[in-house]
Amino acid sequence: MSNPRYLIIGGGGHAAALAEILIKQKKTIIGVVAPEITTGLKIFDSVPQYLSDDDVLKFSVDQVLLVNGIGAMPRQTLRKKIYTRFSGLGYTFATIIADSAEISDYSSIGSGAQVMNNCVVNIGTVIAENTIINTSASVDHDCNIGAHCHLAPGSTLSGQVIIEGNTHIATGVNVINNITIGENTIIGVGANITKSIPSNSIVYGARSVIKNLGETDDN
Repeated sequence: MSNPRYLIIGGGGHAAALAEILIKQKKTIIGVVAPEITTGLKIFDSVPQYLSDDDVLKFSVDQVLLVNGIGAMPRQTLRKKIYTRFSGLGYTFATIIADSAEISDYSSIGSGAQVMNNCVVNIGTVIAENTIINTSASVDHDCNIGAHCHLAPGSTLSGQVIIEGNTHIATGVNVINNITIGENTIIGVGANITKSIPSNSIVYGARSVIKNLGETDDN
């Protein structure tokens, strides 16, 4: 698409951070789709606001690139639903990479993925669609990050780590090399992952306690 125009979905802090990246890159933002602008910042003051997701349909698929500004939090599926809905209708989600990010020429960043400020993505790494690599996260060589994941600020992956889809890696998590983390998993703040984690798990605490998502706190 020549001279692309960007339509941001979401009005919170993540959307604002993406807008700032686009503005610094001199991209054209034509609107923000959100019933409420909750960020408290003024970055959207001069941007037209649309109140309903259905307003996206006012733009043809060849008119805009969508920006998924919905933040990714554990057990919240709105970000994935937005991506799935509008991708299915033929819209393209922009891949956003901050100028301050260090991205290997021999890595692969999927459609709609977002690599935020001061991130590092090293050689041989593959990042799938609609995944967020958030501020100052570091992904070393030959990692494979699935779709709809979130690597929160300051998380660190050593080489050859596999993270399957819909997984949340919280702030300050460290993962050693050659680890696989299964799909639909939540790794809690500051955990140090030294062994592979099965799908549908929660991992938390200094000792990295593993709990299945189907368990209760009484188990």
